[in-house]
Amino acid sequence: MTVLDELWREIDATVKTEGFKIEILDGKVVMTPQSPEQDWTIDEIKSAVRKAGIAFNRLVSKVAIDFPDETSSAPDVSVLDKDAHRNQNRFTCIDLLAAFEVVSRPGDRNDYVIKVEKYGRYGVGVYVIADPFTRVCTLFEKPNGSGYGERTELPYGESFMVRLATGESFTVDTGTFPVKEA
Repeated sequence: MTVLDELWREIDATVKTEGFKIEILDGKVVMTPQSPEQDWTIDEIKSAVRKAGIAFNRLVSKVAIDFPDETSSAPDVSVLDKDAHRNQNRFTCIDLLAAFEVVSRPGDRNDYVIKVEKYGRYGVGVYVIADPFTRVCTLFEKPNGSGYGERTELPYGESFMVRLATGESFTVDTGTFPVKEA
């Protein structure tokens, strides 16, 4: 366990963070306030997953996911494997089938660069970025050692299919995703 992971655990245990998402990315503590647009988009994504019959205990928001030899991440929405092993209030990247992030500020390097590389490197099967500023969802598939082999951009208003490594799938309709001015 790294010093930053220990800090993460301490923050998780002692700091009241309602309305904020805290992550340690690239060696920095990042504390992002949650906007209504992010909250509403997260609800829409979770609803799409639940409509497909995926059990509620496989779907978490802003819950720490541990990555070996790196600091943990807390995706806005995580879809976990059927037999995901919970370690206190955390899960491991081995059990992370899909991660969704809703951009909190235009061109956010954390979502568009750091997490693309990290999630792909650790084999997270699907990574989706919903961007209320550009009104585009970016779907990453086919993880590899440096990111993802496939990248598809879909304008808000379109639907797309998410296919999990378990064979399960669900459709995300972006037609109701709220937008935000930069």
